[in-house]
Amino acid sequence: MVHKKEQRVIFAEADSNFVDTLFSIMTLPLATIVRLLRKVPNEKLKPIGSLNNLYQSLLDLSTNCLSSEENKWLMMYPKTVAHDACRKLRLNINDEEPTEYYICEAIDCSRRKGVGVGVRVHFSTCNLARCSYCGKMMNKRIKYEDTTVVDNGCSGVFASDLTSFMVTDDLRVTSNSPGSMVQLLCELGIPAVTFLDEMTFDVGLDQILNLLKGAMLFKNPLTYMVFPSSPSILDLVKPGKEILLKHVTAETSKSLTLTVTTQKSSSKCLFADANSDFVEFLFGFLKIPLGYMIGELMNGSSSFESLNNLYSSISSMATGEYIKSFDLKNMLLHPQLMHTKLSGKQIFPLSVFRDSKYNFCHTYLECGIFSAYMTCSSDRKGHEKEMLCRCYLKDSRVDGRYLKESAKFMLTDDLVITPLSLLSSITMLSKLNVPLNDVEVHKVSIGIEEGLELLDASLKSFSTFTDSILKKITVTR
Repeated sequence: MVHKKEQRVIFAEADSNFVDTLFSIMTLPLATIVRLLRKVPNEKLKPIGSLNNLYQSLLDLSTNCLSSEENKWLMMYPKTVAHDACRKLRLNINDEEPTEYYICEAIDCSRRKGVGVGVRVHFSTCNLARCSYCGKMMNKRIKYEDTTVVDNGCSGVFASDLTSFMVTDDLRVTSNSPGSMVQLLCELGIPAVTFLDEMTFDVGLDQILNLLKGAMLFKNPLTYMVFPSSPSILDLVKPGKEILLKHVTAETSKSLTLTVTTQKSSSKCLFADANSDFVEFLFGFLKIPLGYMIGELMNGSSSFESLNNLYSSISSMATGEYIKSFDLKNMLLHPQLMHTKLSGKQIFPLSVFRDSKYNFCHTYLECGIFSAYMTCSSDRKGHEKEMLCRCYLKDSRVDGRYLKESAKFMLTDDLVITPLSLLSSITMLSKLNVPLNDVEVHKVSIGIEEGLELLDASLKSFSTFTDSILKKITVTR
């Protein structure tokens, strides 16, 4: 339903399939959102602030800086527990393939004895990994029996298909009722239904990506999706807002150090230099699921007003009636990372789904070779047979690190990260045309509060350090 004169969406009536896709946005890690939005044209309107540069910096990062080869892939393609469940959506915004699982190509490593049933082996979700035992590639694909994927038949994933929904322009989702519609029209000051017109709109992947982009740029993303060139869009730009930080507990009081070079006259960040601990923490932004960031880290008050509304709508919906189960609702509101080991330098208390080492896998192995280690029904040597084995997630980190401890980096204000060199620092000062007597250096301690301010600024600004941690330096100077 649109406003005829203003070319503005008032609300949409949608079935569970559209609402399912909307809800699934909460399960996406920020790296996935960056990757998806990079496909959306229109260079004049760039969402997600400096986070795109952070993603590109990771993409360009030399493997010489990584503690193991697979770490770049694992940081760029994080998955939540909802990843494979979302593949059942009528319209799945995430076009990544199903999760695959690999063990060592060497038979000797695959037949190690374990506790209880079968054998003990390491698995990885990346075929670039090397075996912890022998150093060979882990590229032997195995079948995985994933008990986390909820099977709801063919009737959708999250939202009940027994009702239809009303979705407002700012992504508030409620059950469909005439009373809610009348209340909304009154709130918007629309005096009569003659001001409105009905419009049927087909929604595919391109439209959903536009909606997601609009949710990160404007207060009214449905209008941006339906009328992307409407003059009224310029009046709907969301205002900046301060985030409400959660209470900091002793368990999350880690801190890191950053050296920031600023221009005294403008109080702006010129560049910063940091060790691998801080850069690893920054790259960790890309792993954070959107729903976890909004609900757990930013207390339901992120910079994205319409996405806050979407999160709040899910939170207030009754399970069984509008969302199919408590577990599915929890999957949306508190999305957990799957099959990963968190960086030891992570300040935020991210959530990882249970210890993966107790998941069971199926694989085809040659029973004749393994007859000394397990019971096998085959009576012919070399005959392949399916068997059950207990797998342990391989830790891709070295000493708890994704990056090498010795690596040093230079960071620009908009989060372009490159290996540190003195020549690059001089080149940067020359490029910015800043006289040396207008330069000063600060050591900054980054705890969870400063980390959240950095995360918030990276999502909406191209001057991340200036708009977050440098504010405190300016105030205390």
